[in-house]
Amino acid sequence: RNRPIRLHGTADVGERVKVEFLSHKAEATADAAGRWSINLPSAPAGGPYEMVVKTSRREIRLKDIWMGEVWVCSGQSNMEWELRKTLEAKQSIAAADTLSRLHFYNMREIARTDAYEWSPAVLDSMNKLLHYHPAQWERCSSATAADFSAVAFHFGRMLADSLGCHVGLILNAVGGSGIEAWIDRTTVEREYPQILHNWMQNDHIQPWVRGRGQLNTKQAAHPLQRHPYEPCYLFESGIRPVADYEVAGVIWYQGESNAHNVELHERLFPLLCSSWRTAFGRPDLPFHFVQLSSIGPRTSWPLFRDSQRRLASSVPHTWMAVSSDVGDSLDVHPRRKQPVGERLALNALRHTYGMRHLTASGPEFVNASRQGESLQLTFRHAEGMRPASGDRFCGFEVAGADGLYHAAECRVQGNTLVVWSDKVPQPEAVRYGWRAFTRANLVNSAGLPCSTFRQESIGRP
Repeated sequence: RNRPIRLHGTADVGERVKVEFLSHKAEATADAAGRWSINLPSAPAGGPYEMVVKTSRREIRLKDIWMGEVWVCSGQSNMEWELRKTLEAKQSIAAADTLSRLHFYNMREIARTDAYEWSPAVLDSMNKLLHYHPAQWERCSSATAADFSAVAFHFGRMLADSLGCHVGLILNAVGGSGIEAWIDRTTVEREYPQILHNWMQNDHIQPWVRGRGQLNTKQAAHPLQRHPYEPCYLFESGIRPVADYEVAGVIWYQGESNAHNVELHERLFPLLCSSWRTAFGRPDLPFHFVQLSSIGPRTSWPLFRDSQRRLASSVPHTWMAVSSDVGDSLDVHPRRKQPVGERLALNALRHTYGMRHLTASGPEFVNASRQGESLQLTFRHAEGMRPASGDRFCGFEVAGADGLYHAAECRVQGNTLVVWSDKVPQPEAVRYGWRAFTRANLVNSAGLPCSTFRQESIGRP
């Protein structure tokens, strides 16, 4: 809605194509490759409408067209995770038949990247970039929602309700995929070419990802066999085909397959955003992403989560939803997806749709300063800070010059927190939620959680 309508298709070379939509008429001529395109003026939300596309010999009538908001929902398995597998499945699926404003474009894989050897037919399709089955728009129902992304479903449901218009969700997430697979080749060749070389033996790519690629392609006869985890592959097969669509923004849940190398992800995530913004022709395309959740033991995850927090502040038009409070200590796929989707929706409503009255974030750490034997922590969105449950804060630790962290006490002082430990008379560092699986429990008056964070060298000259 409210954005130019871009239509494109094929016809015989030199053939005139006429389009009628709403009160507009336009014509185009197919070029030497048989391609044509037409731009129509923007239109407000509404529908169902009908469009007529015709030449002198053929007429096509497209029906059930809706104008609304369209979002790309992408990443790896936690974005892909189906609604039917979640804790909220029963009531959510039962309500799906009433959500007539939701529409799904579910790009399903022809073969999953599970632990098995692919057949020669699948391998051949992968070489032709035929990684997804042909898709079509489907109306939300109990049947279609059950097999759709739970995070995307709850995101779209809240958007449709709050905006009062139809919402379309394009889902192309691929379980286990690394971020490098989602960036276009030109960008990678220019900015980080070393990740392209012999990817199944490349130390820049997570060993698990490389191993799964080797297993899936074990029967490959082609020396340059392709795989969805290969750098740039999912951009070419999953983003380029939809890049002509006018989308409102992106929700992204990925990182598990890059958490082994925080510094590399810090290079690649901004490249992902700029790559997609170029592809969609939107330099300000909003990215709303999910911070990694909690699981143990994954030693790099606290550092990775803190890195994601900093990326959200440094990459323009990018915002983060915290999910560490709904993690699972034994499973990389937490079953509580509704809070995650709704937190993404809150971010979109506030930052993309301008609903500034909404609180979309939990307390955001700003700075720490020494106050005698304690530290004073300042936050944004700090109104009503409290423990999520009980009367004691969990997850805060302080350290002195020796760098040894000890559990800290904490009290609220207006819109700041004061933390201290009897074991650390001169604290110089503070961290919060610094465990792979954390029970850190700081929230604000909206009940939204605080992100993992760390600050060191406090009070040193």
